[in-house]
Amino acid sequence: MLSGVRGIDGLDRLDIRLALLLGLALLPIGLIAMVQTYRVISEADRNVSAALMGATLTAATAERENILRIRGASRIAAETMPTLLRDLEDCSAHFRSYVTENDSLTFAGYVTEEGIVACGSSGVGQDVSQAQIYQAYLADRSSDISALRGRITGRSVVVVTEPVMIDGENAGYVALSVPQSALEVRNPTLPMEPLLSLTFTEDGRVLWSPSEVATVEGMLPAGRPLESLSGSGPRTFKARSNDNRQRLYTIAPLVPDEIYAMSIWPPGAVRTGGLTATTAIMFPLLMWLVSIGVAYFAVHRLVVRHIRQLRQRIRAFTANRRILAPPRGADVPSELREVIDVFHRMTEQIVRDEADLENSLHEKDVLLKEVHHRVKNNLQLIASMMNMQLRKAEAPETRFVLRRLQDRVLGLATIHRNLYEATVLSRVDASRLVRELAEQAIRTGRAEERGIDVEIDVDPVLLYPDQAVPLSLLVTEAMTNALKYVGTEGEGAPWVRLSLKEIEGGRVRLEVSNSAGPMLDPDAENVASGLGKQLMGAFAMQLDAGQRIEEGKTEFLVEAIFEPSDFGEEP
Repeated sequence: MLSGVRGIDGLDRLDIRLALLLGLALLPIGLIAMVQTYRVISEADRNVSAALMGATLTAATAERENILRIRGASRIAAETMPTLLRDLEDCSAHFRSYVTENDSLTFAGYVTEEGIVACGSSGVGQDVSQAQIYQAYLADRSSDISALRGRITGRSVVVVTEPVMIDGENAGYVALSVPQSALEVRNPTLPMEPLLSLTFTEDGRVLWSPSEVATVEGMLPAGRPLESLSGSGPRTFKARSNDNRQRLYTIAPLVPDEIYAMSIWPPGAVRTGGLTATTAIMFPLLMWLVSIGVAYFAVHRLVVRHIRQLRQRIRAFTANRRILAPPRGADVPSELREVIDVFHRMTEQIVRDEADLENSLHEKDVLLKEVHHRVKNNLQLIASMMNMQLRKAEAPETRFVLRRLQDRVLGLATIHRNLYEATVLSRVDASRLVRELAEQAIRTGRAEERGIDVEIDVDPVLLYPDQAVPLSLLVTEAMTNALKYVGTEGEGAPWVRLSLKEIEGGRVRLEVSNSAGPMLDPDAENVASGLGKQLMGAFAMQLDAGQRIEEGKTEFLVEAIFEPSDFGEEP
């Protein structure tokens, strides 16, 4: 027990000491008021950036609906083309009517595989085989959106194409043209207009912009091509443009993963604040350094060094159960003195409890091994009594049944012998157990005398006893059954194979097979009762295993696949 040595009343408490020292460390917090203005300005800048993104998203919503409507119309037209092509005049009238009803369209028509406008709102019969849209269709033959000067209308348009399939064959495409001005990103509610708004595809092609291409290239972010800006959601970022000016960029998807809208804003759209970055960093850094210095001294002096000493005691106790004498001194805070005192008493109690527990576990292990040993002896005694009865039996059927029952009893005895010989009673070496059971079945089944070729291939597998027991019984029954019904066709020697393997997923597979044909033991056929299959099914159910039995002309196979598990829950 630690002595109750105390310093000045109340000052030996850890919370009081830390409160006094950290109070000095937190004095510089008043300086933070000097940078509150910068924080307000930064928050305002973030709000403005959010407003700019909101404006772009609002504009993108309207344009998205327009593009999706046009694309949907092109797909519907492509699906109805096989019907419309029956009368090209009606087809052209249909397209003219559609363009008249939709102000945003300048052309709608169908182009054949040869590049001829078969029907449309205008330009019927025109050859467009040299047009960019037609060449793009031949290269890909899929839906596309492109910006160019229309070959038929002569206007700057965005062309939406959709391939036409007739009887599973490519038969051309439907094209709908939209004036580029219809895709303009407008922001009428903002007090500041963007320097430039444009739309582009995921592969970096510009669909619409109010300026010439050279002007647009100069205002785009330097070192970041348009295709690198696609493929993600709405975002805002600052960057230098190709003309070496600071710009603010907002990007919003019109059609996700296909078409995007970009607005380019002047650097004044978001203010940078009245204070410099150096001022914004200097005072928090100074406060942090002073606070860390004072806090480090306080914590190290009052806490860390005492905790390190306690850690040494914990390590010594953990490594070899050595109990070190507790320290005594007025500089140890009262809270830590109590912790050390409690730890010291706890270690003494743990050592006593562990000694009692080890004695109890040792006694239980001895008793459990004795139980397994006696069960094994009793089973062997029963097997010996059966052997005596077997010698006196005259009927072949009786001898066969007694021999089968004796094999099962000896199998159980082998299981209990392995359990009491195991170093760790909670784990059983299934490979050793299976091999011993198989060798015992070979001896009792007189495999060598009968000329049976036996192969055993087992992997090291550790199981809990609640699975090792039914597995052993299943192996005993399967091997006995295989040696009972083994046969052969032709001149080949009869054979029996046993395999215990770990497979993918941590599962275990047991296979017992034998050659089929005229049986070597004529008495076996006379006493066949089907009990063996029933027992194997019951043991497989106890293992929670999937069982498969195959009877072929040349082979009989028993397979069981299961997952090694922990002790089953008690009902």
